[in-house]
Amino acid sequence: MDIQKSNIKRKTKDPSRLLIPAILACAVVLLACLYIAFEPFTLDDIRRGAKSAGVKAKEQFTSLKEDLIFRASSSKSSLQTIDAAQYLSEFQSDPTPYISMKREQGSVESLRSEDEETFDQTYLFMLDTSLGPMIYFHQGDSRWGDFLYGGQDPLKKYGCGPTAVAMVINSFSQNPVSPADLAQWSAENGYYALHGGSYHSLVPDSLEAYGLSVESVTNRTPEYVAELLDSGHILVALMGQGTFTKKGHFVLITKLLENGNVSIADPANYENCTMEWDLELLLSELKRSYDHGGPLWAVKP
Repeated sequence: MDIQKSNIKRKTKDPSRLLIPAILACAVVLLACLYIAFEPFTLDDIRRGAKSAGVKAKEQFTSLKEDLIFRASSSKSSLQTIDAAQYLSEFQSDPTPYISMKREQGSVESLRSEDEETFDQTYLFMLDTSLGPMIYFHQGDSRWGDFLYGGQDPLKKYGCGPTAVAMVINSFSQNPVSPADLAQWSAENGYYALHGGSYHSLVPDSLEAYGLSVESVTNRTPEYVAELLDSGHILVALMGQGTFTKKGHFVLITKLLENGNVSIADPANYENCTMEWDLELLLSELKRSYDHGGPLWAVKP
């Protein structure tokens, strides 16, 4: 006890311990002199910097919070997954009617965006495509419209991607799946974008994972796209800001008609599927910011 006190006493008298505070004081004085001489920044700069740092910190905290909420609710979301056999039995019990075409060409004025209200009803329809009959799925269908994509976002608002690829996978592979099944698969494999729907990579990766052939269409002229449809392909199209969508929306271009127009499968609006569309109009509306082979993919078994 006495020895420890003696050592402490000697240390407090050691003048070398004042060296570090002296250096720090000199550094502060030097910085102050530089500021007075050159004014490299102002007090407003400091305030703006502090405000910007606060905003970034808040964004990081919000992102972390949302990620934790997603992880905590993912197990709950999985309980809502629809059993494929449950809805396939509805198609097998009675002959499923085909979507009745209106034999009129759609136009910009008649387009219905994916932001319009979806109705709580069941859709039981088939479409005629370049690959043969395809079951139509609507993302607002009462069977899965309220399913929480990624445990956060209702499928009826953010599920055009899983719904579009589910139509193709369910009809032309050996895997019966619903839009909810695909949404669950998408979230578990990293293709879900919080409050943004799906990452573009969902299209090629999910279709290939379920055994379908997918290729990026880099030649997006009406003539070449018509050849693809005529040679037995379905096209997944990522539509950009314009008549179909404000942000981004997936639709299927399903068949080339005799008059040169095409039919589509819009997972957000049934009415758009009942009309024929000018192929050049659709291609002009493709999203201009894209990746992973988009905005147009050709699919076949």
